[in-house]
Amino acid sequence: MKFKKTFTLIIIITIIFLISLIWWNQWQKKSKSYGIYSERSIDYTKKSIKSNEEPYLSAYKQLISLADKSLKSDINTVVFLRVPSANENKQGHIDASKPLTEDAYHAYILSLAWKLTNKQQYADKSKKILDAWANNNKLISHKEDTPLVSSYGGVGLINAALLLKDDESWDQSSFRIWVRTTYLPAIKVARNRENNWGAWGNLASLTSYSYLDDENSFQKEVKYTKQLINTQIGVDGEMLKEISRKENSMFYTYFGLAPLTQSMYIIYNQTEFNLFDINTPEGAKVKRALDYYYYFAEHPDEWPYYREANLNKPFVPQDGYWPISLYEAMSKVYPKSRYDSIVYKYRPILGGYLNNGKPHHMAWNFPTLIPPNLEKASQ
Repeated sequence: MKFKKTFTLIIIITIIFLISLIWWNQWQKKSKSYGIYSERSIDYTKKSIKSNEEPYLSAYKQLISLADKSLKSDINTVVFLRVPSANENKQGHIDASKPLTEDAYHAYILSLAWKLTNKQQYADKSKKILDAWANNNKLISHKEDTPLVSSYGGVGLINAALLLKDDESWDQSSFRIWVRTTYLPAIKVARNRENNWGAWGNLASLTSYSYLDDENSFQKEVKYTKQLINTQIGVDGEMLKEISRKENSMFYTYFGLAPLTQSMYIIYNQTEFNLFDINTPEGAKVKRALDYYYYFAEHPDEWPYYREANLNKPFVPQDGYWPISLYEAMSKVYPKSRYDSIVYKYRPILGGYLNNGKPHHMAWNFPTLIPPNLEKASQ
């Protein structure tokens, strides 16, 4: 009888252990986050590519073509990064932004290619770019447009670092110090501003704190994301800080919504806190803003905030066809929306291109290749 009780107890303990192990493995997989990507979304894309499923296959070929070019790219670090105001010196702004933005984009592309292929050559070149910035860039200006460009362009470096965190061959110490001591103080200047500056600074901050495993600071940024939603979006869904930008008011509405929604997705990936849920005040407000802007993206001549002929309208090839990357992503967050109808013909979509086809900003890049995956998003 005693033996039978002991055997039964062993069986019960074994079952509990196996159930706990299964639960732990599922929790680990579910919680694995790479900032703007999750292990779940990456695995889904890899499976779709292996099955030759479109549009994933075409988007994958597009990425690998860019990654192969990035393998041959020069690295253009600067000791002192200073970007003049675009309003006062447009060409100077573009030229000064180029080293950071292009290097960040190359690193981002390469790390994503490594994640999908496991080819070490992609990771190694990306690491060279990150280490070059960590070792050579000593100062980022806190003046003019530098904090903004550092946020919307430089965040690509942090995206790359997040994707490379699993590469045990990379000594990340120098890059982590650079993020903490050089990068974060600069983007904080943008983060503390109103309009799209605040949204881009918030996105770059969330991404940086995710990379640094700084949970306390990350949670503070989550609160700030909610604050931005509530202060930047009006009752009809208009972006209050952007609609006064005259001929560029349509573009800047997109330029405010893109980082804001990307921040919301990072938060979901890391915490499963779903700010997209339309049953919450923030989710309802964001969905209203997306619907409101979507109407005018389809009917730009009805845009109520600027009626002159020189209005900067959506879907211009040399300007990267904005806002299609935003709505490609949001069509997966809200699959019952009509967003898909305006973007399907542009697939595969890269996102973030401006200035005659040059990489510009890092929000909702490659949304066709790795779309957002929210298991519990409300419609």
